[in-house]
Amino acid sequence: MAVVAALAMAAGVVWAVVFRGGDQAGGTAPVSAPTAGAGQTGEPGEGAGGAEEDEAPVASEPAGDPAVAAEQAQAVDEILSDSGGARAGLGPALDQVRGCEQAQAGIATIQRITDGREEQVAQVEGLVVDAIADGETLKARLSAALGASLEADRRFLAWARRQAQDCTSAWPQDPDYKRGLAASDRATEAKKEFLAMWNPLAREHSLPERAVHEI
Repeated sequence: MAVVAALAMAAGVVWAVVFRGGDQAGGTAPVSAPTAGAGQTGEPGEGAGGAEEDEAPVASEPAGDPAVAAEQAQAVDEILSDSGGARAGLGPALDQVRGCEQAQAGIATIQRITDGREEQVAQVEGLVVDAIADGETLKARLSAALGASLEADRRFLAWARRQAQDCTSAWPQDPDYKRGLAASDRATEAKKEFLAMWNPLAREHSLPERAVHEI
C-alpha cells in the first residue's frame, strides 16, 4: 500500500508540472492595457491610421442644430430679397440718366440703391452662420457678390452725376461708367458662385431659389 501511495503522489506532481508548464507556454497570456504610441493621441479618430481607416473615413458631423440653421438661412434670404429689390431699380435709373431729361430722378434712385447696398453689405458682415454647413464660405461668397455690386453702384453714381452736367458727353466712354460695367461683371460671377451653394440650402429649408438677376 505504501508503494501505491508513493506512486500516486509522484503522478500528481508530474501532472501539476505539466499542467502549469502548458499554461505558461501555450495558454492565454495576460493582456496588458494599450499604450499611446506614435500617431496615437487617445482622441477618437486619431489612431495610427491603418488601411481600414483610409477605406472607411468617418463622416463629418452636421454643422449645427437644424432649427438654428433654418433661422440663419432665413436671415440670409431676407438680405437677398432686399438686394433683389435694389437691383431691379438700377436699370431704369441708368436709362433715365442716359436719356438726360430725367437725369436727376435717375441719380436719386442710384443714390438710394447705393445706400441700400452699403447696408446690405454691413448686414452680411454681421450674419451668424455657424449652424449652416460651410456657412462661412457661403457668407464670404455673398459678401464678395454684394461688395462687387456696391462698387458698380458707386461707379455708376459718379458717372450719373457727371453725365447730368453735360448730357452731350459720350457716356459709353466715361471711365466711371466703364468701371461700373466691369464691377457688375465681377458681381455676376460672384453671384453664380454664391448661388451654387445657396440654392441647395434654400431647397432644404423651403426658401425661394434665386437667379443671378434676382440678387
